[in-house]
Amino acid sequence: MGGQNIDLSFCSNEFAFVSWLDNLHLLPLVQIQDLFYVKLVKEFYMNLRIVSGPNEEFALSSTVKGQRIFLDARILVSIFHIPHIGLYIFEYKKWPEVEGFHPNDI
Repeated sequence: MGGQNIDLSFCSNEFAFVSWLDNLHLLPLVQIQDLFYVKLVKEFYMNLRIVSGPNEEFALSSTVKGQRIFLDARILVSIFHIPHIGLYIFEYKKWPEVEGFHPNDI
């Protein structure tokens, strides 16, 4: 199946979704154009697990057709073309602080 992404031209200036993604450096994540295979993607997500401990760098693991896939933070940022500036962790009733983004704007 061909790559699917968000039609950013559909979003008007009145809808701040695109600017939020841009401020969070996540636009490349929603613009992936590569081909994919639906059943393999489904199997990947069904088997996806967080394998890092609380004091370790973030890592994910999955299995597809018996093949183990290991993704640490450095691999993920290279795939998604996003900056590796550390993890944003949601604390109860506290949003991460990102310049240009405020949760009250949602």
